[in-house]
Amino acid sequence: PVLMVQHMPGYFTKAFAKRLNDLWDVPVKEAANGDILAPGVCYLAPGGKQMTIEGRAGNARVSISEPECFPSAAYKPSVDVTFNSVADVYSSKVLAVILTGMGADGLEGCKTLKSKGAKIWAQNEQSCVVYGMPQAVTVGNISQANYDIADMACHINNEILN
Repeated sequence: PVLMVQHMPGYFTKAFAKRLNDLWDVPVKEAANGDILAPGVCYLAPGGKQMTIEGRAGNARVSISEPECFPSAAYKPSVDVTFNSVADVYSSKVLAVILTGMGADGLEGCKTLKSKGAKIWAQNEQSCVVYGMPQAVTVGNISQANYDIADMACHINNEILN
C-alpha cells in the first residue's frame, strides 16, 4: 500500500484523491476509517483529520481521528502521526519519502521509522518549492538518499522491483 499525507484542508482531499485516481494507473482514494490496506492502492489522508494505521502487516487498517486526539500535532493531517503508527505496524518494511513542504513535519516519524530499519528518502533542495520538510530529515541525518523530484518515481520503482 501507498500512504500519502499532505497538509490540506478537509474540503479539498476528496477531490484531490479523485483527480489523482483519474490521472494515475494506481488506484487512489481518500482514506476512510476502517479501510483495509491493500497492495497497490494509494490512500490519501483526509484533510483536517489524523490518519493512523492499526493492526499488523498483511492485515492493517486505517483509523481516522479528529485532530483533538493528537493535540501535539501542529498539522492536520500530520506526517509524524501517520509515520509513527506505520513504524509500529510495518517496522523495517517501509520506504518513507519526504517531499517539498513547509516546516519539519515528518522528522520525528522518520526518526522512529529509521530506528526500526525503514528507508527514508527526501526530495533534493534544487527541485523543492519549499525545502523545509526535506531539509529537516536531511540536516538531521535521517534521509539515506536525496533525489530530484523528476527522478523520484524511477527510484521508487527500482526500490520496489529489487
